[in-house]
Amino acid sequence: MHVRAERFLSRPMAVAFARYGLFALTFSAFQVKGDALVYFNLLRRFFGEEPDFAYAYQFGSALWNAPFFLVGKAFGIVFGFQPRIFHVSFEEISITVATNVAFVLTLYLGWRILRELDLPRGPGVLFLTAFGTPLFFYIVFDPAGKHAVDTLLLTAATYVFLRCDSRNATRAALVLGALCGWSLNIRWANGAFFLVLAIALLLRERRRLVGFATVSALIVASVIFALPATRGIEYFFPIISQPVNAAAERVAAPPGGIVLEVTPLDTSDPGFDPTIPARMLFSLHRGLFLWTPLTALAVIGFVLALRRARQTGANYPFLLTLLAAALALLCIHVIWPRWDGGFSFSQRFLTALFPLYLIGVAELVRRARLVVYPILVATVAFALMGAFVHDVGYDGVSERDGIGRILEVANSNRDNLRRKVQTDAEDRWKYLWGLLEGRDSKCINEP
Repeated sequence: MHVRAERFLSRPMAVAFARYGLFALTFSAFQVKGDALVYFNLLRRFFGEEPDFAYAYQFGSALWNAPFFLVGKAFGIVFGFQPRIFHVSFEEISITVATNVAFVLTLYLGWRILRELDLPRGPGVLFLTAFGTPLFFYIVFDPAGKHAVDTLLLTAATYVFLRCDSRNATRAALVLGALCGWSLNIRWANGAFFLVLAIALLLRERRRLVGFATVSALIVASVIFALPATRGIEYFFPIISQPVNAAAERVAAPPGGIVLEVTPLDTSDPGFDPTIPARMLFSLHRGLFLWTPLTALAVIGFVLALRRARQTGANYPFLLTLLAAALALLCIHVIWPRWDGGFSFSQRFLTALFPLYLIGVAELVRRARLVVYPILVATVAFALMGAFVHDVGYDGVSERDGIGRILEVANSNRDNLRRKVQTDAEDRWKYLWGLLEGRDSKCINEP
C-alpha cells in the first residue's frame, strides 16, 4: 500500500499561513527604528550609501537581511529612494520581508524537530507557540530587529544537533559549527548555548565531530566579523549618556499623540548579578513567564517530555542537552546588566529558545489536547493584549514600566485601546485598497 509522505505545507498549514498573512498585513510595522538602525545603516554603508552613522555591533542578522536589502535597493534604483509604499523606503520594507521569511523557515525547522521527536506538529502547535512567546512581537510589531534571525539560527542549530547521530554526522557538525560562528556575530551570549552542545558531544566521545564544528565555527565567525572592515566600517561607536541622577525629561506629544517619559540611562555596570536570571523569568518588569505565560506552560511540558524520554530511552540525551543549553543561555546574563532590553516586549533575550517552547507545547498537546488548547489560546490572547498596549503606547510610557502597568492601562483604557487598534486596522486596509486602485495616500511625493 502506498503511503503519502508527510508534507509541511498541508492544507491546514496553508490556511494557518493565510490567516497569519492577513494579521501581518494588518498590523506589521515597516519602519526601521531604534536598535535596528544599527544593523540597517551597516547594510546601507556596506553597499555604498552614506547614512548618518554606521558601525558594526553584533551585526550578524544583517547577513541574512543582505539579499533582501539588495532587492529593495534595486527597487529604489528604479523607482527612487524616497519613502514610497507605507511611507517608508523599499529598503526598509525589504527588512520586514526578510524577517517574515526567517519566521516561515523557523516554523518549518520547528516542524522538522517535532517530526523527529514524533510529537504533534500541526499548525495549532506551531502558531500558538509563536504567538504565545516573544517571537510574534519581533516578527510583526518590531520586525527590523535581530530576534527573528537569532531564533532561526538557534532553531536550525537545534535541528542540526539532533542530526549529529545520523549517517551524515560530519556534515551536520560542519553546519553546526557554521551556525555557531554566525550566531556569535548576532549575540555573543549564544556562545553559552553552543558550548553546552559541544560538551554534550564530548561526553558522547564524539571528539572528531567537535573538532570539525570548532574549525567551522572559527572560520565562519572570523569571516563574518571581518566583513565590515573590508568596507572601512568602524566596530565601535561612542555613546554619551546622561548621568544617573539627571532629572527625567518630559517630551511634548503631538495632538492626539502620547506623552513619552524618557528616563536617564543607568550606566552603572555591576559586572555580576546572580539575581538576573530569576528576574528575566519572574519579574513584573520583563519577566518572561509573566508577560508571555505560555512559556511557563511550555517549560512544564518540556520537563514532562524529558521525563517521558528518560523512561522510554528515546531522545533523552538530546532533550537533556537542549535544556542545559537553554539554562546556559539564561545564566550567561548574570554579567549583562541591561538584561531588560530597554523598551522591549517580554524577555526578548530569550526569544531564541523557541525550540524548547515548541517541544514543551507539543508534549502538552500530546498528553491532553482538548484541555490544553483552550488554555494555550487564553495565554496567546493575554500576550496579544499586552503587545497591542505596548505597541500603541499610553501617556507617561516609560521603559521602567512592567506587565503590571500594561494590565492597568489595558483595564482603564479598554475602550480607547480597542478603538485605536480597530482604527489602525481599518486605516491599513483602506490604504491597501487604495494601492490596488493605484492610489498611495502615504506617498510624500504625490501631488
